[in-house]
Amino acid sequence: MELDGAVQALARTELADDPRVEFVAADGGVWLEQYRGEPFDLVFADTWPGKFTHLERALELVAPGGGYLIDDLLPLPAWPAEHAAAVRRLVDHLTDRKDFRTVRLAWSTGLLMAVRVA
Repeated sequence: MELDGAVQALARTELADDPRVEFVAADGGVWLEQYRGEPFDLVFADTWPGKFTHLERALELVAPGGGYLIDDLLPLPAWPAEHAAAVRRLVDHLTDRKDFRTVRLAWSTGLLMAVRVA
């Protein structure tokens, strides 16, 4: 899912022939609210919807044994002061959950992978 058609076009050049991939151009929050299909093996939340908003809905869509991946967890100088606290709350919430096992990776912009165990 990508709202920007030009950005989505880049993904299409790499993945267009993969029958497992469906491309959706929509607002992530609206899509999460409306989606009623099967859960996913991987949810990568790269923006606010599914990470800082609509988190519980995104986690509901992770299939058993599937993964939830987020990035941009390492502090950046451009972050507003309140964003660091929001990131800490998010990471704490995810690591405290009993239905997911998490691992943080200090790679790139900072990653967290959570795998659904229940």
